[in-house]
Amino acid sequence: MSERPGPGDSDRQVASDHASTAIEITAVTGIGELRPGDDLARLIVDQAPELRDGDVLVVTSKAISKVEGRLRPVADGDRERREQVRQQAIDDETTRVVARRGQLRIVQNRQGLVLAAAGVDESNVAADEIALLPVDPDGSAAALRDAIRARTGRSVAVVISDSMGRPWRTGLTDTAIGVAGISAIFDARGRVDSYGNELQVTEVAVVDELAAAADLVKGKLAGVPVAIVRGMARGGRLPDDGLGTKRLIRGADDDLFRLGTAEAIQLGRAEALGSSQPAPPLHHDAVATISSMQSRDDAEAALRHAYLGFLAARTDAMWRSCSAGHLTASAIVIDPRRQAVLLTLHPRVGRWLQLGGHCEPEDASLLAAAAREAREESGIEGLRLDPVPLELHVHPITCSLGVPTRHFDVRFLAVAPPNAEARRSEESVDLRWFDWADLPEQISPELPALLDRARARFGG
Repeated sequence: MSERPGPGDSDRQVASDHASTAIEITAVTGIGELRPGDDLARLIVDQAPELRDGDVLVVTSKAISKVEGRLRPVADGDRERREQVRQQAIDDETTRVVARRGQLRIVQNRQGLVLAAAGVDESNVAADEIALLPVDPDGSAAALRDAIRARTGRSVAVVISDSMGRPWRTGLTDTAIGVAGISAIFDARGRVDSYGNELQVTEVAVVDELAAAADLVKGKLAGVPVAIVRGMARGGRLPDDGLGTKRLIRGADDDLFRLGTAEAIQLGRAEALGSSQPAPPLHHDAVATISSMQSRDDAEAALRHAYLGFLAARTDAMWRSCSAGHLTASAIVIDPRRQAVLLTLHPRVGRWLQLGGHCEPEDASLLAAAAREAREESGIEGLRLDPVPLELHVHPITCSLGVPTRHFDVRFLAVAPPNAEARRSEESVDLRWFDWADLPEQISPELPALLDRARARFGG
């Protein structure tokens, strides 16, 4: 049996972790003011200590933006005009507004980053300029890495950093927006910690940690755009999956906080009022069918109007996916002599019920849905259905959604053809004919009244 490592056995773990036993961070000073077209690789090599294989160069995004010409001019440096240029630049760089408060906008920009003002910045640039983020930060990092290797023969990694705020935390920190030569993520899932616990969700954003660490020597006011982080390599090599920052951008399906304020309100409204999709033809048939029903008393009239109100609020009310509730169609099937009724023992409810179930997209009408369900559950062809529903009934149930919901059942009367032979379907525990006067004990409480109404319909 292998010995389980204890809390003190850090040296035994370091080879399988992203952490290093020691790192060294050095500011690269003397680069000076950068302008479009400057050779940043030459300036770094000239000012930096001798580079080694496995070093990580952390370069502020502002330096890349300047040499790549990602600057918007501001005429005369006028403050009002500068703000107009900044707001227009934010508009141009924004693909989705996440949140807004006054002039402050948190947005998703063209690079897929969610940050304030789309990364448009007026700090550390001249008064007559506004800086935008690089168009392709990963590409910029790769180009700088290649240029440094061409000059020095050294294989270094390049991380392009930018300052970002964080939800629920005051203060800025530097994070990576462009990467080349090092894997952005260390995936520890499935590995075992020093106590024997298997890690389930641990993915470490190594390049963000490097960007934040490098800012401790670059700062925001000293005019130092580059730092060298040394000590991350193993044998002069850095892990590199070649994906740049792609794995740092959380996908929409996994982002629990993706929705901005306006989007959340819009989604909440849609969920409360129903699908924004047009109502299907079956929905229109349901409205027409229920509207034409005659009510015997005020209670029936109120229930009919409740159905119509629900249909008006939910264009998806015909489908089982509508978790607030949905319409179903059922049928009381009686024999040609009008002396017996066909009932099914429902597996989920545990009671004898009439035949019926959910509507399907292929159903042309509620009547067609009831006929299909009765045919499928009885095996009887040639059922004749009265097109006028017998009654409406709402009941709570946990159906195939697996969550509590409501069935707005529309109930029809069907007559079986002579000599019909019923066959139980897989959806039923049992299926039997029962005489009117000899019903089973385990019936739905409202079934006797429904049967009385069916008998009254045909004059029985």
